[in-house]
Amino acid sequence: MKIVIADGHQLVREGTACLLRSMAPGIIIEGASTGAEALGLYAAHAPGVLITDMLLPDYSGLELCKRVRRRWRKARVVFLSSIDDTGMIKQALEVGAQGFVSKSCRPAELVAAIRKTAAGEAYIEHRLATKLAMGRAGAMGSRLSEMTQRELEVLILFARGEPNRNVAQRLSISEKTVANHLSILKSKLEVSSALELLHFAVDSGLVHYGGSGSGYTALAN
Repeated sequence: MKIVIADGHQLVREGTACLLRSMAPGIIIEGASTGAEALGLYAAHAPGVLITDMLLPDYSGLELCKRVRRRWRKARVVFLSSIDDTGMIKQALEVGAQGFVSKSCRPAELVAAIRKTAAGEAYIEHRLATKLAMGRAGAMGSRLSEMTQRELEVLILFARGEPNRNVAQRLSISEKTVANHLSILKSKLEVSSALELLHFAVDSGLVHYGGSGSGYTALAN
């Protein structure tokens, strides 16, 4: 089986690849550091499964999943992320993902997710599936699930410190549309300022405080 792993951190890509090779001999793995690179590798290798992080350096894993599924309708996509809020899981499923596991899952569960999705079945980590079934999204998960995929992507890029112009270019939309999304987000989240939007992004795990510039950097998911 061929697999493409998309993650912005080399240590995560190589560590996951070593783990999978040790547990599933004969597997062929290609690593991508960005969504654009993952698309190129998918086109070149036609993998059985694409494993993606939720947050990538160029755009979100949600956008990558959507683009892959648009071009290859039978593509199998598994999210491997440290953000395991039920709101995010619902977003992933809505854009066509077949699997979702957290980075705290047991190695055997990741292998099971890959095998199940490669066979055309859906797989969600047992702990997360239980949360979904019981409706235990919590306040933060409920607020995330109320966002559209595009609103979530705009929020992620905005919270990373990207100016509206850059956000527009990355998502192929106009600056006015970006501004409209941010305005809608403030209304949905019942906040009145850009700073409060940043605080929400931090509290929900989309970014963390302590980087350069604005002080907010993308999580190492």
